[in-house]
Amino acid sequence: MLSAAGYRASLLRGRFLAVVLVFAWVAASVHCTGDYGIAPLPGRVHGKIIYRGQRPADTQGVYLIVAPQFPPHAINELYHSPNSVDTWHDTVDYEMELPFGRYEAIGLWWYGTKTRSNLADILALPLDPFHEFRPVGFELTPEKPEFEINLYANWAVVDRDAGIEGTITFDGPYPANTEATAVAAYADIPRKSTDYLVLLRSLDFSVRGNPFHYRLPVRHGTYRYIAVFWLAKRAPLSDFKTLGFYRVGDRPGSVTVGPGETVKGVDIQASWKGIAP
Repeated sequence: MLSAAGYRASLLRGRFLAVVLVFAWVAASVHCTGDYGIAPLPGRVHGKIIYRGQRPADTQGVYLIVAPQFPPHAINELYHSPNSVDTWHDTVDYEMELPFGRYEAIGLWWYGTKTRSNLADILALPLDPFHEFRPVGFELTPEKPEFEINLYANWAVVDRDAGIEGTITFDGPYPANTEATAVAAYADIPRKSTDYLVLLRSLDFSVRGNPFHYRLPVRHGTYRYIAVFWLAKRAPLSDFKTLGFYRVGDRPGSVTVGPGETVKGVDIQASWKGIAP
């Protein structure tokens, strides 16, 4: 077992393009070490990372993330390790220094070399079965300045060996106030706000044009909800809109894809009805 070097938290201030749909990093402030004369942060989260499965060849790195609020709001502060944790050994140690306070989620974020990273690349996110499977939170105080939790990372989550393709057809031009349009694949139909992250398996927020041909890289398996989302400029992040989803009759259609397979013809009709100009 090899210990990953302890690292300091990098406080990223980001503007989410949609709640659990797009996370665009627009500014970052890295906490300096003691070498720069700044006192260390008083709290600490630490534990072990246990990897399962085969590390994908296109892995650039894996980063620790800690969220003070979950789901994120319009302006969110996310603590993010400045360097990747060790990804070459089955079990590694990690730690992150943090200010005292309440944190509502902790996880691991995977970065690949072939695609732009997004929220479908959450490699580990511990959930609490006693609190409606919300992310595990913790609090750091002067009385309890440390919190220990092990993170279990399944490489299969980001080892996407198959694909889903289709055409998105909109019933009119994009509104002038468009911030982002995305297509996403889910393991099941989201029922509550946290499901839009927990069940997310693949995401492409580069939807442009009408019609738009998309290809979502996915892990082989079954996907029960494939949908198109839209967010207006300056809109609250809770205000993302579902424009349409893959249908079989009047219900969301399921798609099953095998290893190395690409399922085509997963077409979606997207409507701007109800979208304020």
